[in-house]
Amino acid sequence: MKKKHLFWLLLPSYWLLTAVAILVMAFYTFHSMSNLYFQALEKDISIRALLLSEQVAPLVTDEKFSEIDALCKKIGATANTRFTVILPDGKVVGDSNKEPDTIELHDNRPEIKQALHGSSGMDIRFSRTVRKEQMYIAVPLKNDRQETLCAVRAALPMTDINSELGKMTRQVVIVSILTGLLAMGVCVYVVRRITTPLLGMSSAARQFAEGDFHHRIPAQQTLEFDQLAEALNSMSEQLNQTLSSLSEQRNEQNAVLTSLDEGVLAIDKRERVIHMNRVAGEILGVEYTDAKSQLVQQVVRFANLQEFIKSVLGSQQPLQRDMCLRSDDEKQIQARGTVLWNAEEQSIGALIVLRDITHLRHLETIRSDFVANVSHELKTPITSIKGFVETLLSDEWNHEPDILRFLEIINQQSGRLNSIIDDLLILSRLEQKKGRVLSEKVALAPVIETAIYLCQLQAAKKNIQISSICPKDLEFEINVPLIEQALVNLIINAVKYSENDKKILILAEKQHHQIVIYVKDEGFGIEHKHQDRLFERFYRVDTARSRKLGGTGLGLSIVKHIISAHEGSIRVESRVGIGSTFIITLPLTASANPGA
Repeated sequence: MKKKHLFWLLLPSYWLLTAVAILVMAFYTFHSMSNLYFQALEKDISIRALLLSEQVAPLVTDEKFSEIDALCKKIGATANTRFTVILPDGKVVGDSNKEPDTIELHDNRPEIKQALHGSSGMDIRFSRTVRKEQMYIAVPLKNDRQETLCAVRAALPMTDINSELGKMTRQVVIVSILTGLLAMGVCVYVVRRITTPLLGMSSAARQFAEGDFHHRIPAQQTLEFDQLAEALNSMSEQLNQTLSSLSEQRNEQNAVLTSLDEGVLAIDKRERVIHMNRVAGEILGVEYTDAKSQLVQQVVRFANLQEFIKSVLGSQQPLQRDMCLRSDDEKQIQARGTVLWNAEEQSIGALIVLRDITHLRHLETIRSDFVANVSHELKTPITSIKGFVETLLSDEWNHEPDILRFLEIINQQSGRLNSIIDDLLILSRLEQKKGRVLSEKVALAPVIETAIYLCQLQAAKKNIQISSICPKDLEFEINVPLIEQALVNLIINAVKYSENDKKILILAEKQHHQIVIYVKDEGFGIEHKHQDRLFERFYRVDTARSRKLGGTGLGLSIVKHIISAHEGSIRVESRVGIGSTFIITLPLTASANPGA
């Protein structure tokens, strides 16, 4: 539908309103003038009738009817008015136009009836006597006793009246037309006064839309238009500042994202790329500048990464996974996904961060092989040392006290060194499996009970009570020895760092599609600053206390590797002086592949 200009929408409306106003005024003026004319004419005829009645009064009393008729004819010819005198019985005794004897009775005339009843009467009708439409006005002639002697009537033809009204009508029409033409011109001027500033503002707004924010709308004469012009100028200035700020922020953001060593991939809910930085393009082997608005499947050609992205979009929860991207060269990457929020804190997609850890994994492999080889090589001499020391400490040898104390220190430290080597070998084997562990579907309750049984001896020394809560029908796929070892490490850790007569609780339950195991103690607690590094190798919260209690510093690291091998996670919640809770989360359907 074609749009109309505001000028042609307003102008016809103004013209229509003006025309209606002029017509109403013309009708009102014509009606008022007609009423005034008729009232003036009625008054004039009444005066003529009254003047005649004053002259007729003595003649009626003396019944000089012939003189009355002569008087009517004389005055009627002079005043160009028809006069008639009618007695109470309706008989005409005087008429300016005809002889009274030839005129019928007039007692049935409306104006005569009113006059004979004592009041003035008026009527407009066609006269059969003179063959014209006339206005009749009759006045009563009364004696001293207020008795009506006769009715004196005066009449004028309507042709003269209509002629005067016609002249008046023509004058009103001419004045209305001239006024209408003048008003139409004024309407055109007024509408242009409205539309011209709007056209100027529309043109300025179009310049603003095209990016010309330096243009300004001049001040307007009308208050409302001037306020609108100021608002548009202010909007242009603010828009310029906002766009400049957004452009600066975008440039800074692009500079930061481009300079990152990690790949950043933002995806909306329709699985279309919102943003990709240079490093992400290098990792995925695509041109990052062409990726925007494309489907993920067009940009990411690795099935495992596509599946990870779908998992992040579907779960709306932070996820992390290490994976291998195989193309011309094999890449090991660490993918972290989280929810992408907009300014209104509404989820609009996912943010994927890709980190190329190929070199890091290579170094870790070298380190792991080195640790495994060194630990294996140290195992034999340490075992030999420990065996010889135990032999020297046997009852067959009688040593001096100082020598005996030295031998006990050697035995103690070699035992500690042997425990460290054993833990290093366990870690090495777990790392070499790379998450591939043998698993079977078993009930979790017996596994927990076995772990508690293995720790009872140490717990009994400090009178610590260990209890468990686990549904009997809770089953899922795990590597039983590894999970037992993880639980034992956590329980032993809780026993070591708890005072006497405390309690330890192992709670297992099913939550959605995962199993959650809580290991709660009433120990010393861990400060918040240590909690993030608690699962690192050889990291100790209290070095003096750990050495005194005989820890190797590898127990929690082993637990983390066992849980990671089951594609789970572990975290700690702790308050100093109250206790700690280690929370293990394991998926119900862990994708455990057969391994060594």
